Amino acid sequence: MRVIGGIAGGRRLATIRGRNIRPTSDRVREAIFNIIADRVEDCVVLDLFAGVGSLGIEAISRGARHCVFVDKDHAACGVIKRNLDDLGFEEASTVVEADAFRAIGAGRGPVSEKAPYDLVFVDPPYAMEASEKLLSLIENARILAGDGLVLVEHSSRDIAPYGSSRMTMVRQERYGDTEVSFYMFSSEG
Repeated sequence: MRVIGGIAGGRRLATIRGRNIRPTSDRVREAIFNIIADRVEDCVVLDLFAGVGSLGIEAISRGARHCVFVDKDHAACGVIKRNLDDLGFEEASTVVEADAFRAIGAGRGPVSEKAPYDLVFVDPPYAMEASEKLLSLIENARILAGDGLVLVEHSSRDIAPYGSSRMTMVRQERYGDTEVSFYMFSSEG
């Protein structure tokens, strides 16, 4: 696995073997960042279920101001910190070892302190049906900027999350077994 573009483009990322972590493939990451290219520069990013940090690291490499990585797995957080250290991205990042639901719902702490977020990546394990609840939590916690974008990665075999009372799907892309759904606040909201 490697960083696709930006100042760290081509650099390899450490990964975790033998764990229930499914990093976003290089192909899918490249496609996502081609779509959101004009939103990344100087943005603030939240990477939920960060795994090894590939999405947030890609954002920092492409000019994001700061990224908060959230994962409850201790080993995954260690690998994220190692990757950030190896790339010199420590100052542009915060790693939070916590359950994503609790980190958002707490209303205080590192996730709230860096809000509002311009981009939020949600990449839960495909077996976990968490995306709908997370979209609602993101809306209720008021951590998304008014023109912010939430990207939810899920199995293409599953129905995309509906959204929330004020967030609607604005785009959907399929890459083999992976589907990425894009959400923004409704214009009426």
